[in-house]
Amino acid sequence: MKCSEYIKSFIDGLSVQVKLIISIVFGVSVFITLSAFVIIHNIQSNIDNQVLMLNNNLKSTQILSNIASQALIKNYGGVANRKTRLEELINGFIKEHSEITFAIFTDNVGTVLAKSRFADLYEINKENKNFIPPPKHVPYIQVYYSNSGKLLIIAEPIQYNSNFFGWVWVGIPDTGFTIVGSRKELIVFLLEIFILVWILSIIGAIVNSLIITRPLRKLEKGAKAITEGRFGFQLPLKGFLGKELTQLVKAFNKMSKRLQQYEESNIATLSSERNKFESVVMSITDGVIVLDKEDIIQIINPAALRLLNRSYDELIGHKITNLWTAKINDQVFSYLNSLKLDGSNSYNESSSFEFMQDNKSLKLYITPLYFSNNDKLGAVLVIHDRTKEVEVELIKQEFISNVSHELRTPITSIKCYVDTLCSHNSEIDEKTRVEFISIINQETDRLSNLVNDVLELSRLDSHTRKLQLTLQEIYPCLEYTLKSISVLAEKKFIRLISDIEEDLPLLNINQENIERVFINLLSNAIKYTPGNGMVKMKVNRDGNNVKFQIIDNGIGIQEEHLPMIFERFYRVENKVHTIKGTGLGLTIVKKSIEQHGGQITVKSKFGEGSVFEFTLPIPNEQLTKNNNVEDFKTELPISKTA
Repeated sequence: MKCSEYIKSFIDGLSVQVKLIISIVFGVSVFITLSAFVIIHNIQSNIDNQVLMLNNNLKSTQILSNIASQALIKNYGGVANRKTRLEELINGFIKEHSEITFAIFTDNVGTVLAKSRFADLYEINKENKNFIPPPKHVPYIQVYYSNSGKLLIIAEPIQYNSNFFGWVWVGIPDTGFTIVGSRKELIVFLLEIFILVWILSIIGAIVNSLIITRPLRKLEKGAKAITEGRFGFQLPLKGFLGKELTQLVKAFNKMSKRLQQYEESNIATLSSERNKFESVVMSITDGVIVLDKEDIIQIINPAALRLLNRSYDELIGHKITNLWTAKINDQVFSYLNSLKLDGSNSYNESSSFEFMQDNKSLKLYITPLYFSNNDKLGAVLVIHDRTKEVEVELIKQEFISNVSHELRTPITSIKCYVDTLCSHNSEIDEKTRVEFISIINQETDRLSNLVNDVLELSRLDSHTRKLQLTLQEIYPCLEYTLKSISVLAEKKFIRLISDIEEDLPLLNINQENIERVFINLLSNAIKYTPGNGMVKMKVNRDGNNVKFQIIDNGIGIQEEHLPMIFERFYRVENKVHTIKGTGLGLTIVKKSIEQHGGQITVKSKFGEGSVFEFTLPIPNEQLTKNNNVEDFKTELPISKTA
């Protein structure tokens, strides 16, 4: 009783896995035992059948031997008749016994007396077909391999009473007898073994899946979830067998929950810091690329993508290759390789390279990154777009060059005439002296105009000094301009026409600056219009703007020069445009109008005249007024004197 209770308590203490394994092992043992019993029984049956078949073959051979001895005792009237009789006897016997392939009769020394049909195909003695050496023992059974197949050769003596006449040789097809039977039975036996092995393997795989693999896969899934940052992931206890795995799953779930608590208390701070870092990097106007120690891009901001004209997927996670020209690539990789090869921090200062890409002037800064223990972490690449800086620098250089050139011409002229007057004053007559002084005065005015234009342009270009605009009428500016410019028009006998709409709204303008714009445009129109020509100023309201047009029928501007007509120091030099000037007037006009919030355009056809048109916006408070306007035309009196 105590023994049974002890066994029961021992079994109850076993885990589910152990119980399942013991049950499966017991079942497999029973299955293998039964299978072995069946196989051994079949083997024994096959052996018995093979022995019985061999005995039958021996009996058939003995019967044929007895028949042959009876035939040899009789006299058939010669050797030929005997041979014929023996062959008939052999063929008849083989016909009755289909298991025999061939039969041969030999005398006591081995000379062939008779053969069955097809016996020569097997060539028992290849050296002499009519002679077979007598066997050395009885019974004689041997496996024989011939060109026509594998045979079992049986030899029996031919004797009657004490008379020995010779031997009977019988060939029986070898069906592949083994301890398990014939060849077919051997195949069946091997197939049974194969199926048995597969059944055992499947059982083992199922047991492995139930007891080991499936729980491990669930644990792997949980571990993968933790590595992906899904803290708090819980594995279900259902499906885990045994106390050990259940305890392991409980411990895993407890660990995951604690990691979640730790994450909730710390991840917010870490995420905030990371978000701040990424926000800073992404908002930097310069391109930023962060590499790891394998030169693979880990972080790239939108500015870098825009400067490199690449997509995010093209670069992130890829090596930094073929981003620039071959020369810059070589320089960058040379520097990065130097960081890897050098063990010290001799390369902790950033290196910079300047290059052109897609018509952009770029400057590349490379700075290494280190861990706190001075191990190489990677590198940071900063791409600075210097295109505008280069353009501004070129403009400054061109501006200085042009101003210097424009200043040098009047200064040289003034210097030349002053030196002549100082050195040869007594030799120069009064008329020449007056002419020299007049030229000096003109060049001085030209120099003064150039300086004033440069100062005005500088003031308009300044970001700190803006025009002071006030809400006022435009009519005083127009009246002052027309009166000022009428003298110049009278000198060239040019008809100056004004077409100004009544009741124009108030505009936010700088009166002095707008008057300079009008004078510049009208004076240019008069300068480039031949005598007896026409210059017209037209002003009218156009939607939310007031439109101003300066129209002339002068020499016009060639079409290829129109896009550059407002650039500083740009002058149309040809056989017609030979009038001296600074080349800054239209630049000042354009910048002045833009500071008033307007836009200027030009239309011209060479030989037919030009139309300079610009608009000034109407302030919002003036748009609400209902202005019923009518056009009026006035023609200023033009003096007929030259």
